[in-house]
Amino acid sequence: MSRAMLLVMLVVLLALAAPAAFAASDITVTVTLAQVGVDVSPTSWALGTMAPGASQETTSRHFTATNSGNVAEDLTIAVGASTPSGWDPAAASGVDEYRMGVTTDAIPDQALTPSYTLASSVAAAGTVGFDLKFTAPAAGSTYNAGGETITVSLSASAS
Repeated sequence: MSRAMLLVMLVVLLALAAPAAFAASDITVTVTLAQVGVDVSPTSWALGTMAPGASQETTSRHFTATNSGNVAEDLTIAVGASTPSGWDPAAASGVDEYRMGVTTDAIPDQALTPSYTLASSVAAAGTVGFDLKFTAPAAGSTYNAGGETITVSLSASAS
């Protein structure tokens, strides 16, 4: 037999003796995107007519913030200027300055000037009860006879 023929036979024999081809293997990748969100209830608080410097507050954790996301969240509560007159939040009421405070089980009446961390690491679907305390400006250089609107905002960020 020629060397070429022996070489061909050796290659054929090695091919026949080789193990079967490896089976394919798949990897399944599952991903869930982190989502943050917060819902609050109730969504309004009507104070009516108040004297300058007077205060009103809710009780029994009147408001509830709920983590509507799918990860633990830090919740922040904030206030801004009133409309239409533009009263500003402050640590204490003054001329054209009002005070908005927040109380939770962990926070005694804390002024929102203009924001404060309401709670940290609130689990998904977890809740935080809180109360608000409003102190009207001690005096006003401007006001609207129809009333002022103050927006209290809650925001969430992943812990």
